[in-house]
Amino acid sequence: MDVEIEINKKINYLDHKKQSPLLYEAVDYNLLLVNYKTLNVITNHELLSQFMQKNGQQGLIIFDVPKNADFSDLKSWPNLKGIFFEYADKTLFEQGFKAIEQGELWFPRPITDCWTRQMLEEEQHTILRTNNLTRKEIKVLKLLYSGLEYTAIADSLFISEATVRVHLHKIYQKIEVKNKQQARLWCKSNFNKINS
Repeated sequence: MDVEIEINKKINYLDHKKQSPLLYEAVDYNLLLVNYKTLNVITNHELLSQFMQKNGQQGLIIFDVPKNADFSDLKSWPNLKGIFFEYADKTLFEQGFKAIEQGELWFPRPITDCWTRQMLEEEQHTILRTNNLTRKEIKVLKLLYSGLEYTAIADSLFISEATVRVHLHKIYQKIEVKNKQQARLWCKSNFNKINS
């Protein structure tokens, strides 16, 4: 991360005839630009977060992304504000930076399509998992999510603690978690989808 090039709003730094640097700092836009080739090789989420925090960058741009790359993991990078494909021209960068400066995000259509499809598939998978729960299992899960322990759940439903454990074992398998902490986290993001 030694390569730090300050640029101005004219953005006269892209020249694909030369080798592209791995990192830029768009000072006037308060953005850090990272070459796609460095992701998970030279950089990682924590390193970028620390670097951006230390240097006061408010957003991350990933550039030189191949059009045939796997886009699914790109959205997990910290403070991601925009993505630019390989061979993007200066005009496109100027438009993107101005949009980001106005509070918008700048992602190419194929990337947003990929992310939307991924989100819809996850949503369908979650709905299928919640539809497989019985009414009794949903009651047990809601009580677990409310913070009750096994004994309190058993008392609340007038069943034995062993029965609660059996229900929870089946629930964990159906919602694909391993313990009550994971089940509570699952409930936090999926509770609104549980049919009661």
